[in-house]
Amino acid sequence: MNAHLIVIGGGAAGIFCAVNAARLSPGLKVTVIEKSSKLLSKVKVSGGGRCNVTHHNFDPDSFSQQYPRGSRFIRKAFYQFFSTDTIQWFEERGVKLHTEADGRMFPITNNSQTIIDCLLKEAEKYSVSFLMNTEVKQIMPEQKWKLTLNNDQNLSADFICVATGGANKKESYNWLAGLRHTIIDPIPSLFTFQLPDHPIRSLMGVSVKNVTVKIQGEKLKESGPLLITHWGFSGPVILRLSAWGARLLHEKQYKFTILVNWLNDMKEDELKLLLQQQRQNNGAK
Repeated sequence: MNAHLIVIGGGAAGIFCAVNAARLSPGLKVTVIEKSSKLLSKVKVSGGGRCNVTHHNFDPDSFSQQYPRGSRFIRKAFYQFFSTDTIQWFEERGVKLHTEADGRMFPITNNSQTIIDCLLKEAEKYSVSFLMNTEVKQIMPEQKWKLTLNNDQNLSADFICVATGGANKKESYNWLAGLRHTIIDPIPSLFTFQLPDHPIRSLMGVSVKNVTVKIQGEKLKESGPLLITHWGFSGPVILRLSAWGARLLHEKQYKFTILVNWLNDMKEDELKLLLQQQRQNNGAK
């Protein structure tokens, strides 16, 4: 084939693309460009260092609805390659996954290095090459794609995959805007809530398994575990709320009132009974 694919970004998406392109297209030259000195750095720390690879959901329609933005695009992609394919792909390479109570799936070693080693082994097997500490400054669509790098070096490619991940400034995407892509202002998502000087912070470390949190005056609400921290609120329910409400909360300049239902579906008589039991069993406390 003698064609050249350049993958920009040495994270999970970029390297997964690179190794599979090299595997499925014998003769294709594949190069990964990474601007830092490390590959798969976010894989290393994901899932608390265990790497949550995928989720135990085998229905593309319901899975795609878990994405706050782009669910229609994700749904189409899932019908090409889904969680079941991910599980099979790793198992064929000797990496088995296990499922936890909340549906997250980790390697049975509970060590993200297992995933990193698997991907890099595939890269070596199919002769994927890497350019480290290298940043793409410009892409020009000529007879082939022409890339200008930070060291003034030029490369050409028949195919390009951009897998650079997120950036917090719109200017960081100028090199893509030059290719007539439309860039939407990036804003934070998946963040915790700060409650400056609020007395509830004295309960830091306390977690509640099932609460409902609502943004006052909006339809936005989520249910799930909540963690009280020394700065405010965290936990899955807060992260989901901030993901689904990313643009709304940005418009509010991150100043808003939340309503927390600590009891969720518990009825008043059930609560009274619970308090009585606690009083009897833990009266000394």
